Amino acid sequence: MVRSITHYKSYDSFKTKKSLERKQKAKDKSLHKSKKIENYFIISEASLFGVVIEVRYNDCYVMYQDKVVLACLSKEINGVCNQILFPGDKVVLFFQSGKYYIKNLVKRTSILTRIKKDSTKLDDLGTTKYIAANIDLAVIVVAAQEPPMHSKFIDRYLLVLQNSNIPVLLCFNKCDMKTLEDEKVLDIYRKIGIAVVETSTVQNIGIDELKSYLYHKQAIFVGNSGVGKSSLTNAIMDTEETKTSHVSEKSKRGRHTTTTSKYYIWNDSSSIIDTPGIRSLDVTSFEPIEIQNYFSEFQGYRCKYNDCYHYNEPYENCAVKQAVVDGSISMERFESYVKIMEDVLDGNSFDLIIQDLHSRK
Repeated sequence: MVRSITHYKSYDSFKTKKSLERKQKAKDKSLHKSKKIENYFIISEASLFGVVIEVRYNDCYVMYQDKVVLACLSKEINGVCNQILFPGDKVVLFFQSGKYYIKNLVKRTSILTRIKKDSTKLDDLGTTKYIAANIDLAVIVVAAQEPPMHSKFIDRYLLVLQNSNIPVLLCFNKCDMKTLEDEKVLDIYRKIGIAVVETSTVQNIGIDELKSYLYHKQAIFVGNSGVGKSSLTNAIMDTEETKTSHVSEKSKRGRHTTTTSKYYIWNDSSSIIDTPGIRSLDVTSFEPIEIQNYFSEFQGYRCKYNDCYHYNEPYENCAVKQAVVDGSISMERFESYVKIMEDVLDGNSFDLIIQDLHSRK
């Protein structure tokens, strides 16, 4: 649901107000476009459908009746595949003149998107990147080393995933190299109700436990490059290499590239969408007043003002800041929150806020 802010605090800049207005217009425009497509293309349910496993520009590979087929959009649909369909989508096909065509898209239960903060040759900076659809579980993969675990990155993923109503599992890979500091960070998420599984593909630790979370689900692996998403997929599928030069009907795996999501079926009712490594997540599409809703440990604290942002407000007026100082709320999580708020508000108060709280501990 799109919320509007009717009251701006005195420290909110004119630039921030204009930015929020642009975001609202972009959301309205996107919603209008989706309604146009829905009128003739999206259906509520279907008894027979295929699952999109890889999307190219004008066609896509679909798992259909236990085989991989190449399909393109019906001529009645105005658009190209990579602007309309994403891995995990359920589509209704028909066969004509030796080719498969996509007639309908079954209404999605969820769709994971992000706004690109880092650019590649194939993607423009600041554009919306659609990643996957119909996700039953998102696995945030982090690692003990190479690259090291950062709670701020985890918190941004949690924000994006929870906003999309996608259940989350935190997978700590390379656990055979875990440090005491890593354990402290993992405890932060256990205490706020995030399930954590520790794995090592080298030592074969935790793979069966990870599988237990993935059974009968269409799951997605997300995380930085190098954390071991593909290695975990290999271990779950019991194969040494997920990379293929083409879609294989035998292995039921999509082509592996560094810029697109890949779809793997490892059980009759279980699948994994492996996403490319993401260097940064842009959360500036969120409205400031919403952000605190995704930090569950903030709930229940009553600040002096109901519209408290827990940001630039004085310490004496903010019960959340006071809870951080007395240890009831994790300092690491609050730092993530302030950093996100700084990005959303286009502010520069992070250092002053955090230094103030540290000085009070």
